[in-house]
Amino acid sequence: AAVCSPSCRNGGTCSSPNSCSCQSGWTGSICTLPVCPFGCANGGTCTRPRVCSCRSGWTGATCSQPVCTPSCENGGTCTSPNTCTCQNGWSGDSCNNDINECAVDNGGCHHTCHNTAGSFECRCNSGYSLASDGRTCNEPPAVPRNIVVSNVGKRTATVSWVPPPNTFPNQLTAVSAYRICASQNQFQEGNRVVTAGQQSRMYEFTNLEEYTAYFFHVAAFNSFGEGASNDPIEATTLEAAPSAAPLAVQAFPNSSYNITILWSPPPEIDRNGVIIYYEIQLTETENGTEFQWTSPELTTTRGSLHPHFHYEFRVAAHTSIGTGPFSAVETVQTLPAAPTAAPTQLRVSNFDSSTIALVWEPPPFTDRNGDIVRYHIRVTEQETQTIFEYSSTSQHYTLTSLHPYYNYVISIAAETVGVGPFTTGLLQPTMESVPSSAPGNFSMAVVNSTSILLSWSELPLPERNGVVQGYTICLTNVRNGRDTDYSAVSGPYSIVNLHPDFTYRAEVAAVTVVGAGPFSSQIEVRLPEAAPSGPPTHFSVDELSPRSITLKWGYPLEEDRNGVISGFRVRFISNNFTDLEVENATITIEEVKPFTLYYAEVAAFTMVGIGPYTVRIRVLTPEDVPSPVSTTMLEAIQGSPTQLTVQWRPPEEPNGELLAYSVCCRESTQQPLCDCDSAISVSSTSCPCGDLEQDTSYHLQAMFPVGLPHVKVIGGFSPYTNYTCFMTANTSAGESSPGIPHSSTTDESTPADEPQDIMVNSLNSTAILIQWSPPHIPNGIILFYTIYINDSITFNIIAAYQNSFMFGWLSPYQLLNVRLSASTKVGEGPLTESQSVTTDESVPGAVDNLEVLVLNDRPSTSLGPPLSPMEY
Repeated sequence: AAVCSPSCRNGGTCSSPNSCSCQSGWTGSICTLPVCPFGCANGGTCTRPRVCSCRSGWTGATCSQPVCTPSCENGGTCTSPNTCTCQNGWSGDSCNNDINECAVDNGGCHHTCHNTAGSFECRCNSGYSLASDGRTCNEPPAVPRNIVVSNVGKRTATVSWVPPPNTFPNQLTAVSAYRICASQNQFQEGNRVVTAGQQSRMYEFTNLEEYTAYFFHVAAFNSFGEGASNDPIEATTLEAAPSAAPLAVQAFPNSSYNITILWSPPPEIDRNGVIIYYEIQLTETENGTEFQWTSPELTTTRGSLHPHFHYEFRVAAHTSIGTGPFSAVETVQTLPAAPTAAPTQLRVSNFDSSTIALVWEPPPFTDRNGDIVRYHIRVTEQETQTIFEYSSTSQHYTLTSLHPYYNYVISIAAETVGVGPFTTGLLQPTMESVPSSAPGNFSMAVVNSTSILLSWSELPLPERNGVVQGYTICLTNVRNGRDTDYSAVSGPYSIVNLHPDFTYRAEVAAVTVVGAGPFSSQIEVRLPEAAPSGPPTHFSVDELSPRSITLKWGYPLEEDRNGVISGFRVRFISNNFTDLEVENATITIEEVKPFTLYYAEVAAFTMVGIGPYTVRIRVLTPEDVPSPVSTTMLEAIQGSPTQLTVQWRPPEEPNGELLAYSVCCRESTQQPLCDCDSAISVSSTSCPCGDLEQDTSYHLQAMFPVGLPHVKVIGGFSPYTNYTCFMTANTSAGESSPGIPHSSTTDESTPADEPQDIMVNSLNSTAILIQWSPPHIPNGIILFYTIYINDSITFNIIAAYQNSFMFGWLSPYQLLNVRLSASTKVGEGPLTESQSVTTDESVPGAVDNLEVLVLNDRPSTSLGPPLSPMEY
């Protein structure tokens, strides 16, 4: 890497030896000089990148902006330190002094100079306008001369004039246009205003109002504005037919047969002359008849009209020239009168037994004589000769609250301002209805536990509302709220097949072809009890064990109880019937047999009797462990030291389907006996009894399938061992408890192992002592032990009947090998491992073959070994 000394500053990097590459804003050999790209003016100094430090009187990023204190006002500009350049109209160090331009030569104004803040303005005297130079004041033109109004017609007039004199003839003061005005008021500008060019000398007005006074005047324009106009010249247009209709045309009826029409003249401007008379047109709207007449007055009356007819009318004004336009059509109606004819087309129909609908048409139009405000309905009830009056504003009406199955005579009249004639009476009967009252003297008697007898009296004739066709009886089962309807032609009436011990509520109503009338007051009665008609419900086994059965059930359906259930009778069936009575809906039957089929049924009873039994259910009790198995024989097989024969009888109570038999044996010397108080699963390696004694040898000798014969040979025993064995039987519920145990001893065998704890010791130089213990597994009675003793030359076999033996007449320091075996009556067992022993040492015997030789002048002796190393 390159090295710079001194090192680069301000983030610069050493790019080559003693050469720095500076970051933006810095320069110099080691990047210590700041850079201001635009420089610092007016003696300013660059102190940081892009930052200038300015001298007094200057500011800004490059020190190029002068500073004025105080600052320049009124738009003045600071052009150098503490020096302001002021705008026009202001002076002073900070441009805060106003210059009064009007103080010198009136500011150059033609009329008046008005000083303002920083400036001034020129103003002109009244009648003059300020020219575009802002100083000069100009004058508008004078009044035109020789103004004449001529050629006046109905709607036209011509105005002519001579231009005004030009006092200072130039382009600015010359007339540029004229304004001509025709006004109906000499003091106001009218609605006829036009302009004409500077070369114009006359103008013709058209579309003026006829027979109207107008005032005409003319004014000239130049570049400075509008000049004064002349005094108005009056002229009146000629007369014509009115150009507008009369105003406020209206009419009102005086009676049913005449009307008065009144109005106001047309607007004065539209009369166009003197109104001589008015023309009136009248049309009868209903039939088109027209009437026409004139009146010099502003009102007229017309008679002999039709009552309550509509009339259209209009009015027009007339001058000596002609008739003007008619007014808009207006309408008036004569006053009404009472109808002169009855309504027509009366139609009736029955809605129901108490309602008759009426529909009709009004009287003929020419006979109505007004708006029908209502109709009068007259109804006569023939049975009682009662008259009812009704009214309706429409052309239909519904008669209500009439008596069913009655005859009514109906007529109708129309009313305007009075009531007209009634129609001819129309006979109309009402329809039948349901009776309006219930049968009387209603009673209910109990016949037996399932039937009742009802009786009643007939309805009075006015309350039948038709022909009574029969009677309907509503019988309510109070217990379940269920209703049953019965129909009877007449009373009394019997109802059977009811439910005993139920409360019934009955009511009766009369029936016409329309339906049933109101029901009578209800009568309630409770029938006597009876035996239940249905069995108990939900009969089932609640709990089941090998020794007990719990049955449960529900009460019979409420409609089948027929009274208060006093109890239940349970029939339990095995080989015979057993009837049990209980109060509650459950029973537990004890001391049943395991794996046994039973049947059960149950019935409920009341104080009156017992009801039907339920469907018989089948109950099979679960299996249980069998009763103990009796072992009848256990004996050893002759000549077999490992096998026993076992014989047994099946359990007196199998308590299920026997699956297998198991035999469990232990050596009789082992105590205590296996306590099989709880059965467990059995296998080929475990005793079928629980809670076995620790450190005790148990042997499962066999598990036998069920079948004959009940005798088996089992093996795997130890020889010459007394065994106690017991039998168990198995069902799916488990294993029976052990039966009475039997004992037997297996036959003898050869010992299974050698004598134990052998000790062989030398007693002296001529005798040894051998000691041992019996074999661990003698497999019988040890009759004797065989001792095998040998050295390198001799081999001895000795029988011993004790657990020790001394063997003498040996040589001193003699090496011997010793082995032992045990024997029963069956034979010899295995030999022990060889044990070595050496007799004690003794003094040697005489030296034999002694010889003396002289070698190299020295004697030398040689001799043979002693004849014997030890003496006897």
